[in-house]
Amino acid sequence: MRKSLAFTLPSALLLSLLQLPAHAHNLTLTTFADGRNDGGIRQGANIEDGLDSPGDVFVFDQKLLAEDAETVIGRNSGYCIRTDPGALDYSTTDHPTLPDDPDNNYGQCNWTLSFYENSGYEGTIVVSGREADKGTSTVTITGGTGDFIGARGELATTPVPQANNGVLFRQELTIIKRHLHKYVR
Repeated sequence: MRKSLAFTLPSALLLSLLQLPAHAHNLTLTTFADGRNDGGIRQGANIEDGLDSPGDVFVFDQKLLAEDAETVIGRNSGYCIRTDPGALDYSTTDHPTLPDDPDNNYGQCNWTLSFYENSGYEGTIVVSGREADKGTSTVTITGGTGDFIGARGELATTPVPQANNGVLFRQELTIIKRHLHKYVR
């Protein structure tokens, strides 16, 4: 038993050390965009027909919250253009081999996370990509300013339903450190 344990511990340690450099190059931040009624602006634009249809624009300028989902650390501002409302009346607009999902809506979105001084960071992170109204979406980090100059990576965003039809958007950012202009704390 001892012989086996002695061999297992060094092997496990070696494997964990081999995996360390891959993680050492990334910075992971978790924030929440506050989509609740008192969290900021969340409204549709260009919706004259009263329907959720392709081309409709949705704009937002919300509180950016820390990982505790309470402390305001900045602003989360941007827009989405509806590309697939998921509604049955638009099912024929989808690619024939891709079935429509009437339970989900999609938009092409672009937004900026602007960090306040109390966040421990200075600057902004810009993201862009296809976002779903339900489930987790992964979008691209396209750049940044301040501590985040040269930022590249991805942001996984997941809506978390709240009371009174509100929503918090959990945002997990994975930033590849080698792309940052200067080392981020």
